[in-house]
Amino acid sequence: MKIAREGLTFYLPSFIVFILLLVLGWWVASIFFLLLTAAFVFFFRDPQRTPPINQSQVLAPADGRVIKIEDFSNQAEVGAPGKVISIFLSLFDVHFTRSPLAAEIKKVDYQPGKFFPAYREEASSQNESNSLVLQTQAGNIFLKQMVGIAARRIKCYVKPGDQVTAGQKIGLMYFGSRVDLYLPSNIKLKVGLNQKVKGGLTIIGEIGNETKN
Repeated sequence: MKIAREGLTFYLPSFIVFILLLVLGWWVASIFFLLLTAAFVFFFRDPQRTPPINQSQVLAPADGRVIKIEDFSNQAEVGAPGKVISIFLSLFDVHFTRSPLAAEIKKVDYQPGKFFPAYREEASSQNESNSLVLQTQAGNIFLKQMVGIAARRIKCYVKPGDQVTAGQKIGLMYFGSRVDLYLPSNIKLKVGLNQKVKGGLTIIGEIGNETKN
């Protein structure tokens, strides 16, 4: 399986320490660093994904569990009422963020902040985050990446003006995090609370008949 290049700075040092301890004969300590190396490799795994080709289907932006589905009416970047879906990523989930639809990146906004556990409500407004506005055939979509108590870094792969396809990787969050996705009301949800989803594969919504260009 492919491993994200960002993981190299984590698993390579721990593997080197494992080799050194093994040479010195410190077996117990060497086993610890071998397991740590394996954990880093597992976390930064990059499985191949083949997204569905139906352009009206909205794909999950990340692997994880749906922890919130709520109405919203005052999200300025979307410009209309709709629903917000929050997905919590545990340490066992793949941590890439993917575009839910084919889109043009209109805005990228990084905000420093605190590190509350990503599943808590205050994480949405106070944690370190990276927000993106995506212009799609359904209208503007607002996607917010947030890191939690164990995570300390967000990597963004896109910039304003970039064109992305549905399911394309647009970011990576490190060690437990959360994604909030604000969708306009013309998208009919096909996902439930506490449902497990896979980024770029699980269909979480479908564009209705009345769409925006």
